[in-house]
Amino acid sequence: MLVWDWPQLISLQNETRNNLKGWVNSLDCFINIISMLSKKAIELIIQFEVGGRTYYDKKLQSPIWAGGESGITIGMGYDCGYVNEKQFFLDWGNMLTPNFLEPLRKTIGLKGIQAKQMLRGELMQVKISYNTAYEVFVKCSVPKYFKMTKKIYPELELLNEDTQGALVSMVYNRGNKLEGDSRVEMKAIVEMVKNKDYDGIAEEIEKSKRHWEHKNLDGLVVRREAEADLIRDSLA
Repeated sequence: MLVWDWPQLISLQNETRNNLKGWVNSLDCFINIISMLSKKAIELIIQFEVGGRTYYDKKLQSPIWAGGESGITIGMGYDCGYVNEKQFFLDWGNMLTPNFLEPLRKTIGLKGIQAKQMLRGELMQVKISYNTAYEVFVKCSVPKYFKMTKKIYPELELLNEDTQGALVSMVYNRGNKLEGDSRVEMKAIVEMVKNKDYDGIAEEIEKSKRHWEHKNLDGLVVRREAEADLIRDSLA
């Protein structure tokens, strides 16, 4: 008769589970990202957030301050000024070492000049690899901004993946508030999403570039144009 060594089996099960955990998490991230947005949309967001891998490796492995009311930004556009401590540690706690987490923790919630003043000392020793940044982007940032986008556009998932991606890119960059003159176009898109009016959505996104034209913010103008083109190209 076969006699099972239950403590040993349980130990083996736990060890196997731990060994597979990283792979399973990576697979889950991959499935999440693929099911939400198209590859073109993901590439668009990454390009405008960090300029691609080569630029990231050269310029963005350390924390930056992007100006204005931004906070300290790390990874792929992850702004520490607009998260709380709990969310920060959920997103990064298992990705960075304590000597990197602690100086970043001190920047949470700080914006504008307060954030800029933190760019010194131990904070400048923080280095985040592209692969680490990408994993947090896939696992945390994209699902978060997808939910934020769906909150203002409840019928989002009725649209094709490129159009979903264009709208998520816009919200990733601008947030999801709909009040005020600067949000007129975003508000107009609400009904267009309901009606699957792809041309209308693209037009409103492109029209919104008026907020950054002639203000030395050409990157945002180009981003709105690229989001609109992504939608139009998906209809070809």
